[in-house]
Amino acid sequence: MLGLITYAGLLIALAIATMLRPAIAVAGVLCLFGIKQWGQSSTAVFAAHPLVTNLVIGVLVLVGIARRAVKQSCVFCQFPLSAWLVAAIYGYAFITTLWAPDSQSSLAEWVRLGPYIVTVTVLAPLLLSDLADIRIAFQWTVYVGGAVCLLALVFGKWGFRGLLLNGDLYETETNPLALASLGGVVLLAAATLMLQKKHLVLKIINIACIPLALAVILKSGSRGQLLATGPAFVVAWLIAFRLKNVGSVAALLLTACFVVGIGVWAATIVEVDSSRWASNQTHEDVAGRLAMAQTLLGAAFASPGTILFGIGNSSSFQILGIYPHITILEVIAEEGLIGTTLYLAVLAIALRSIIRIARSLADDETARSTLAILASLFCFELILTWKQGSLLSSYYVFAYTIILGRMETPAAVKVSIERVTSPVAGLRLFPNLMR
Repeated sequence: MLGLITYAGLLIALAIATMLRPAIAVAGVLCLFGIKQWGQSSTAVFAAHPLVTNLVIGVLVLVGIARRAVKQSCVFCQFPLSAWLVAAIYGYAFITTLWAPDSQSSLAEWVRLGPYIVTVTVLAPLLLSDLADIRIAFQWTVYVGGAVCLLALVFGKWGFRGLLLNGDLYETETNPLALASLGGVVLLAAATLMLQKKHLVLKIINIACIPLALAVILKSGSRGQLLATGPAFVVAWLIAFRLKNVGSVAALLLTACFVVGIGVWAATIVEVDSSRWASNQTHEDVAGRLAMAQTLLGAAFASPGTILFGIGNSSSFQILGIYPHITILEVIAEEGLIGTTLYLAVLAIALRSIIRIARSLADDETARSTLAILASLFCFELILTWKQGSLLSSYYVFAYTIILGRMETPAAVKVSIERVTSPVAGLRLFPNLMR
């Protein structure tokens, strides 16, 4: 009963919040897999019907867009170059299924992952028009994601690495990587939001969520998620902190030491499988993935045509029996030089957007910290594609790229600065939602 109550409570809270502030539906998108896994592990009906959570979050996103359309005349006005490039890479990848070894199997992957691409990459960015929207979406991600992490650690029934499906006789586990990714998102958002000078209660909540998120990552044995937070933290804090003098450098170092200290403590409150962190196993896993990618590339480099056009999206499932886990190498093989050029262009545009927005925000600490979270999450998800990703499953990377492009427009930056720094805006962020 506790599982059903908490699962329903999280979704109801998101629904009410979305009606008041449509951008909060993005928090549901970012916490989708965590909420889904908590429902599957705590309540038999959700274990038997896993798509319920997907449908609820999808409806929330549509409701949020409808609410935004009522308040704003043009939801689609901010359609940046990054969105066109993402559409181009996905469009070309779909076309390549025509000459894949088994077109039907390739199309089956599109059917499986298509709803996530539509919800996360296409629809979710439409809910955000400026950095104020992004900030409240990330704060709610900490609330909801932190709650899921707490429930999983305290009440969840764990298997070897993931949560056990409720009522499953074979003790099937949920995907530990998805739960650990939620932990990484909560960790990066909370660790950056805790730097805000105002809102003491929010600062305490953010600090409390850091060990919870770290504990989930460690408990799941997800090495990639833990390692990816390092570079992502560097990106976040270099943007959030203006290193002007010795004092600012000292503040950055103290904050880093604080987070590391919490991480060390979090490792003591959960049972960690030391074998997962052994260097020998890590090297073997990396070598295995590189070997799979090498086999796939060998098939792609067999002829000039496949070098240019690729062997077809999702061909790895026919050649290897599984995806190669390294997105950039998969793109080179399956989409060829054409797809690789589009893919690299998407990443370059995202980097350009981060630099341009950071320059336009100047000394605005609040707005910069919001951009810092967005940039760090882009970095975090991108790094994960190097060890567990495919082009079709890179929907979060592409979503962050589109959001960055939308924030790059001069109008969006101007509104962001005005809304995020306005004392009035700060007072009405959570007037009714926290009751």
